[in-house]
Amino acid sequence: MKAKQLNVAKREITGTGKLKALRAQGLIPGVVYGTPEGNINIQIHEPDMRVLLGLDETDSLLVELNMEGRKILSLIKDIQHNHLTDSTTHVDFQAVEETSVVQVEVPVHLKGTPVGVAMGGQVQQLVYDLPVKCEVKNIPDVIVADISSLSLGESLRLTQITLPEKVTTPFNGTVVLASVVKA
Repeated sequence: MKAKQLNVAKREITGTGKLKALRAQGLIPGVVYGTPEGNINIQIHEPDMRVLLGLDETDSLLVELNMEGRKILSLIKDIQHNHLTDSTTHVDFQAVEETSVVQVEVPVHLKGTPVGVAMGGQVQQLVYDLPVKCEVKNIPDVIVADISSLSLGESLRLTQITLPEKVTTPFNGTVVLASVVKA
């Protein structure tokens, strides 16, 4: 997975009332955890964050934070949203190294049209995001699962796909990713 770029600025403002005023200016507060000098409070321009989140279908993004000439490789750890407007209200990042071993969710894409569809079946995807464990530099963008050989009533299990090299999953191999069921 290639790191996405995001410009951020160091934030000195803390406290609920002050952060509301910051959000009113179109800025999103955030925190970068795990840097050598400790946690860093940051602020992000809301449009930049919206673009970043719109780039992928997962929140497990590898992000290179550009902060005042300094680059910090990080993963999005948590995103908080306003429950009424769905706008982003706070973002937590975890600083990582390329060799850090992490567990993240990766989207599962089904490839092909199963032969069972011609027999009146329909595809039922059961796993949309697969937890994987690997070094940051090996995080795949997606896990592709070929379902073209599935007949009516058959399922594709995790053991039937090949994960990228140096990528593992805590899921049991018998987990069903997709099935072709009677429509």
